[in-house]
Amino acid sequence: MDRDFILAREAQLVYSNSAASGFNPVGDSLEKWQGTLTYTTNRGRNMFTFEIFLPEYFPNVPPVATAIGFMDHPNIDNDGFVQLRILDNWRAEFHLYQVIIALKNLMSRVPPTPRGQTAKTARDVVSRITQAPPQQEPVQARSEAESTALRMELTAINQQLREKEEEIARLRARQVIHSEPSSTSRPHLSAVEELESEKIATSDLLAALEDRYASGEISIFEYSRLYKKYSKELYVLKKELEYLGR
Repeated sequence: MDRDFILAREAQLVYSNSAASGFNPVGDSLEKWQGTLTYTTNRGRNMFTFEIFLPEYFPNVPPVATAIGFMDHPNIDNDGFVQLRILDNWRAEFHLYQVIIALKNLMSRVPPTPRGQTAKTARDVVSRITQAPPQQEPVQARSEAESTALRMELTAINQQLREKEEEIARLRARQVIHSEPSSTSRPHLSAVEELESEKIATSDLLAALEDRYASGEISIFEYSRLYKKYSKELYVLKKELEYLGR
């Protein structure tokens, strides 16, 4: 199905559903939507902006929801990615307006707070009630420290794996460029060929990312982070090649 038709259909569904009001396209593109939500608490009135991006392979892959600016919320990670149940359990028949409604409902139940202010939620109350007695605090602290160390180690390992995957993709792309007749007689690639090999490698990484997400190998947060990274790199490479006339 044509992407322009898909985006136009999603826009029509958003505008026809009052529960999704407040979100509008960014600029002339229908693939990026932004909305500002306002909440009044005992700490005052706060406004928070969110952005929803529809990736190239939407609706076969879920949108990416991010928080614009700094805010604290249990469903928003340090990079601003918003975790929503509808995104974690995404199906191709879902639509943008449903993501907007899910986001608004979540933020209405547990409003975000400006970075540095601690939200007083039911989760905080339960945590205080069920915390370990004083004599067990050293054990609990040690357990939390061990868990943090393991998470950091796992993050480092995953980062190393990503770097190896990117390195392998680049090597394969260079082999493809070298195998072309115009390159067989030259030991080094030209500037344009270097960019072409980078574009091939990045495209392959994006395709592999889609497969890994579809098979459940990576989380929505990891998928969103890498998709944003590779898409930006691919866009820059295409612009550089256009500038060089390729």
